[in-house]
Amino acid sequence: MPVFCASYSCNNWRSIDTGSRGITFHKFPSDTGLRRQWEVAIRREGFVATESSKLCSEHFKPDDFDRTGQIVRLRDGATPSVFNFPCHLQRQTRKEKGSETQRDKQM
Repeated sequence: MPVFCASYSCNNWRSIDTGSRGITFHKFPSDTGLRRQWEVAIRREGFVATESSKLCSEHFKPDDFDRTGQIVRLRDGATPSVFNFPCHLQRQTRKEKGSETQRDKQM
């Protein structure tokens, strides 16, 4: 069965090429709270992870991995945080929201 990354607009799938580039694929956590955090992080409306849903390593920070053994594993509690979302899916920080409100008030 082919393995594709479930992240929004990510085109990575398990192949010889991605393996040679060091890209690994990781199952969604079985813990429901952490699984929900992953589902929210990928910003796909209505997405619910299944047993076959995976995220590629490009969506995690280097510190999220345990590379001490032969198998690359995610550390406990790691959540995906590296994405390249289009503008309409970007989240504004509180500071940006405040400055936008200031601008709107001036108009």
